[in-house]
Amino acid sequence: KKRWSDAASNLQIAYDNLSGDILVSSGVMAYLGPFTSKYRQEMIVKWTMACAERGLDCSSGFSLRSTLGDAVKIRAWNIDGLPTDGFSVDNGVMLANSRRWPLLIDPQGQANKWIKKMEASSQLKVIKLSDSSFMRDLETCIQFGTPVLLE
Repeated sequence: KKRWSDAASNLQIAYDNLSGDILVSSGVMAYLGPFTSKYRQEMIVKWTMACAERGLDCSSGFSLRSTLGDAVKIRAWNIDGLPTDGFSVDNGVMLANSRRWPLLIDPQGQANKWIKKMEASSQLKVIKLSDSSFMRDLETCIQFGTPVLLE
C-alpha cells in the first residue's frame, strides 16, 4: 500500500510540473542544441528560475532525458554505441524528437558509429559528396524513404 501511495504522489508531482517541464524542454530543443553541456545547464537553471518567478511549476532537477526520453529507447541507443553520459543522451533525445534532419559535428566519430549501428536494419545508405553516384543515391533514398548518412 505504501508503494502505491508513493507512486501516486510521484505521479501527481510530475503532473503538476508538466507544463513547466515541457516549456523548458521546448526551449532546450529549439535553442540549446549546438551549445556545450555547461552552457545548457546554466540556461536550464535560468529558465526554471524564470518559470518559478512567474508561478509556473517545473521540476527542480530538470532533465531532458526524464521529460522527453524513453528509458527503453535510451538503453537501446546505449547498446548501439551511444555514450551513456548525460550530454550524449540529451543529444540523442533531441535527435529523436526533432522534426528535421540533424547536422552532427562529430570529431570523434561516436555519433557516426551509433547512427550506422542503429539504422543498419533500416538499410542505411552512407554517401559522400565525392561519390560519383551521390545524386542518384540521394534521390533513390528520398524516393523510397530510406535513411541516408551524408559523411
